[in-house]
Amino acid sequence: MNEMLVEYKRALKDAKKRYELASDAEKDNDIRSDKAIIRDMIIDLEFTIEWLETGRRPGNKRGIERRAAYQRERAFDPLLMQKYFRSADDLEYEWDTSDKEDLLSEWDQERIEDALSVLTKREREIYLMSRGYGLLYKDIANYLDLTESTIKTNIKRAEKKIGHRISESLFCMCG
Repeated sequence: MNEMLVEYKRALKDAKKRYELASDAEKDNDIRSDKAIIRDMIIDLEFTIEWLETGRRPGNKRGIERRAAYQRERAFDPLLMQKYFRSADDLEYEWDTSDKEDLLSEWDQERIEDALSVLTKREREIYLMSRGYGLLYKDIANYLDLTESTIKTNIKRAEKKIGHRISESLFCMCG
């Protein structure tokens, strides 16, 4: 990465020298001057160098230090949740054509059930559809005849409750 940054800086230095030597006159109205073309190259090089040095897109207000903008914490591993729901779900949906699975250990099932025990029936159903079956919020809203914002609110509330339960429960933290 450092080698690439050095090459970009070298190219920027060279472009700035060529800019000083370039002619400013336009030959036709349709053709841009050499200086205008080189100036655009300099702008692109400076943009790239800043991105490489800072690790974030120049001009953005949110960078990696504001991690929530890029990465949301999940209370559970999504694959574990899908295995759990496919093995333990007692609800039947017309769109679910999958066979029941028995891939989780008893301990994992108990831990998940303990964490999910804090959810209301509606929150659990929405959470199951989103995290267990991987449905989009708009699809869940259509199936349950709710708005997408209601689905989002219920998912956020469920994840907050699950996260709180996991942090407090020794039962969920083990394993």
